Amino acid sequence: MSFLELPLELRLIIYEHAAVEGAAVTIGACELTGKDADLVDRVYGDQRAPLPGLPPMHEPVVLDRYASHLLSVSKPARIDVSSSPCSQPSAHHSTLSSLLLLNRQINAELSTHFRLKNSRKTSLFVQFPLGLHVFKTKCPDFVRHARSIHIAGSYPKPSSARYSPQLGQLAHLVSTTLGKSPRYPIEKLEARIYFPGADSYPRVWDDTSPASVILRNVCGGFIDMEVARGRHGTGIYVSVRPHPDNKRVISTVWRRLVEGDSGQPSCGDWAVDKQWPEWNTEFAPSSPLP
Repeated sequence: MSFLELPLELRLIIYEHAAVEGAAVTIGACELTGKDADLVDRVYGDQRAPLPGLPPMHEPVVLDRYASHLLSVSKPARIDVSSSPCSQPSAHHSTLSSLLLLNRQINAELSTHFRLKNSRKTSLFVQFPLGLHVFKTKCPDFVRHARSIHIAGSYPKPSSARYSPQLGQLAHLVSTTLGKSPRYPIEKLEARIYFPGADSYPRVWDDTSPASVILRNVCGGFIDMEVARGRHGTGIYVSVRPHPDNKRVISTVWRRLVEGDSGQPSCGDWAVDKQWPEWNTEFAPSSPLP
């Protein structure tokens, strides 16, 4: 018997089991590795299809817990599809992720089920840019459950001047949670974006930078920024909390980013806050003083 042959009442019980009620959810995308035949079966088996907008051989992953490996810039998460099946679910899948991957009908039923629930006690940890695309296309209603949103990732130099879809998705997310009349208000938004390259600092303030997109779409708030500059790259941390009078209160500090050389953290490790999944409602500096 297939899942869709189960009575609707039983499917709803399963959806309830997978519901976003925990303290943390992590959303990202993993590159698939393995033998060609296993890759084809993983991507196209059982009438599955790749998620449009993801690079070839990448799979959306939604975990009902905090998973720092899914946010990592220095060691992007991968799934070896040729390994034994029993080794995969614990590392890369959850009931929630598996349901979202099944088909359109189940995805629609699951999304409708989430729309009926409106508790706000979950922290969403979203990898940028691919995880944000997964979030906005596969499970956009998770924002209804969000108490806070934490974004981590990298933004390499664009190959063209085109405005990427992920920047539009970021703008929409910020405007609906921290805009003038937010539809889904949250307590805090954090974004930790790493720009690789020795000449990356000017890109932090470019019009198409994720940081600029956030600032343009926030209507008031306590906005705290940290800029970490190093020889191998630049990181920017943007923290936004609502202001009761919609005023803008902005502070910016600069730090030295130490990475990439012998005995130092790997390039891009900075993007994942070591304090996560814990976070403070008030602003707390994340980078150590040089």
